[in-house]
Amino acid sequence: MAASVSNGIANAFEFAFGVNGQASPLILASSSTGTGSQTYIVELGYSTTADGRKILPLVVNGSLTVGTGANAETVVITAVSASNPAGLNQCTFTATFANAHGAGEIVSSGSYGLQEAAVDRKNAGGGLVALTPSWFAAAGGHAAGLTALVAFKSLSVLTTVLDYSGVPGVFSYNAAAGSVYASTTHVLY
Repeated sequence: MAASVSNGIANAFEFAFGVNGQASPLILASSSTGTGSQTYIVELGYSTTADGRKILPLVVNGSLTVGTGANAETVVITAVSASNPAGLNQCTFTATFANAHGAGEIVSSGSYGLQEAAVDRKNAGGGLVALTPSWFAAAGGHAAGLTALVAFKSLSVLTTVLDYSGVPGVFSYNAAAGSVYASTTHVLY
């Protein structure tokens, strides 16, 4: 089992709830027959990393994948009510949907753990998030991962994302909260 945080650096893929096979997905507790802006209730508002760290994915601008198969879609959260993530059926999130979803469908990380790890580091007062080869593999490879990365919104100016892919000449990434990640001029290796 890999550590989700080591030396203050969060391993994004360890936070990929519902994706990495170790952290369980959230489960929808409500249904909707509509599309467009919809609000759903989840059974619980958190998951847990393999080493016991709580994952809090319900944040404005966070990305979630809702559903499976042909009905699955990745959405960006526009509103949240999650003051008690451990309370049964007490957390909601709102996003714009192309498909209707039903109670019992799974909700997983839409960022392969990146945004969830960034929330963890933000809650710790700031820090670093590492994108490892496992994260890039889940994202479809290095080029696809970088394309995905710069489309995700930063959740805090206090976090910096590190490309730990092993590809030479890579950069770190950061952005103001609510803006998409952008490459810095800092070559990592």
